[in-house]
Amino acid sequence: MLSNIQIVLIAGASVIFLVVLYLFFRSFFTRSLIQNSLDDSQSMLFEGDLEQGTLGFEDEQASLQEQELIILNLVSMDMSNFDMNQIITLLKNLDAKFNNGFFSYRDQHGKEIFRIASGINPGILESDVKTHVLLLALDLNQASDPLKAFEIMLEVASSISQKIYASICDASRSPLSKQMIEHLKFKAQEVGRLKSLRNFSD
Repeated sequence: MLSNIQIVLIAGASVIFLVVLYLFFRSFFTRSLIQNSLDDSQSMLFEGDLEQGTLGFEDEQASLQEQELIILNLVSMDMSNFDMNQIITLLKNLDAKFNNGFFSYRDQHGKEIFRIASGINPGILESDVKTHVLLLALDLNQASDPLKAFEIMLEVASSISQKIYASICDASRSPLSKQMIEHLKFKAQEVGRLKSLRNFSD
């Protein structure tokens, strides 16, 4: 017959086992959810045949060129869906312009800098949409000043994330690190340098 101490030890071991099992499967399903939503968002980004609500840029000539994309994701900290009315109001207050199901952020001359959409296929941002990810996309090849465009997008992403309790993540939806920010800045600088050289040669 088991003693009281043995019963307590067995019960304690069982509780620990169940907790470990719960944490493992919760982590597994969370990773699966993130990966599935990432696959969905990548499938809708900048396709060749653009339909209403996708993120094709306005410049038809630029659409024929190779794109240099920088993508940031704002992921809900608790993975719950955002309040879309709050999102839409917030974006409008930031002077983002609604266009065919997504928002675009423009400079003082009206030239588009970057776009904001849902990170879930098909990317449309409307009041009845359910999403826990916002996606910000910048094509460096279309930016007149690529580095400044990225810095503006990063500033807007930071402002939005603070208001909707979201984490700023990179294209793979990993938390955006200082090293990645520096890498993206360098990428933008290089694109800007090459654009300047091409303009000079022309």
